[in-house]
Amino acid sequence: MRFRLFILRDPEAENRGYSFAGIKVPLTTFSPVAGQATRSYDGSLILPGHPYQSFWEVPACLLMMADPKLRKHLSRIENVLVPVEWCDVAPEEGKF
Repeated sequence: MRFRLFILRDPEAENRGYSFAGIKVPLTTFSPVAGQATRSYDGSLILPGHPYQSFWEVPACLLMMADPKLRKHLSRIENVLVPVEWCDVAPEEGKF
């Protein structure tokens, strides 16, 4: 069975200038990754667990295929960490 990740909301979209809300991509990992020290889009350090505890690691290429307008923002990024709280995981439609 194949699963998809549906990004239901993106409350940080206004600050970032683009949104992931409404995007569906294939789920490429078995479980979310724990929060880790990483850099944000603007280069600022994000500490573990602030404000989210776990993330889905989504390949940027899948987000760009789902919404080509994101290419100009994500072209140099390999993976995007999307908070679990923003997402819904379900079987892909039509795939059983």
